[in-house]
Amino acid sequence: MINFLLDILIPQQICCLCRTPGNYKRRQPWCNECLKKLRDLQTTAPICQKCGKYLCEEKTICIDCSTMNPTFHIARAVGPYEDTYRIAIKVLKFLGRKHLSIIMGYMMAEVARAEPEFWPIDILVPVPISEGSLKQRGFNQTEVLAKEISKHIKTKVDSKSLIRVKETPSQRELSREEREKNLLCAFQLKDNSKVKGKNVLLIDDVYTTGSTSKECTRVLLEGGAQRVSVLTWATGKGN
Repeated sequence: MINFLLDILIPQQICCLCRTPGNYKRRQPWCNECLKKLRDLQTTAPICQKCGKYLCEEKTICIDCSTMNPTFHIARAVGPYEDTYRIAIKVLKFLGRKHLSIIMGYMMAEVARAEPEFWPIDILVPVPISEGSLKQRGFNQTEVLAKEISKHIKTKVDSKSLIRVKETPSQRELSREEREKNLLCAFQLKDNSKVKGKNVLLIDDVYTTGSTSKECTRVLLEGGAQRVSVLTWATGKGN
């Protein structure tokens, strides 16, 4: 009902991805052409069966995962971090279009439902962002995505137990080694009892080097989680 009223009060007259004029709703904020691109990109290449990255050739696991097996169970994403997927997450994060999380969360829930290796899922844990980013944006994009996913897979969100205790510089221009060093001891568990013995689905927006997911997984497993899997909106490419 709230979304219906907001569609009337604040009509969306351009596609949030390509800016094509039209009549769009909070549950369908992009045009059919952009939706087709999103769906088509999902199957453009094989993925690593461990981390979910899109691979350049036909194989089952990327070099990174075969060299150093991540401690999370598996990671999956809706699509590759390029084109419409990259635009969507930037519009959500940096332009503050929180309503995009409705359809993005639904698409992430589709992936969760379709991946048997995720189940059973006891709890959803969004990756916490820095205080600086939270003040700047006014919300944690991973938390709003987790809440939308929760509606579709009927699993509770715990956004309080895993906390960020260290401010870190932007990860975007850093190498893999610099990212891992940057994030070391950046997260802590405020309440181990909430994750102890649980199968956790960690929610993030993008998986690139995997440094954030791996560090959060380490903290959750050390805190007593039985298993940690990762679900993101988009993922990078692997070799």
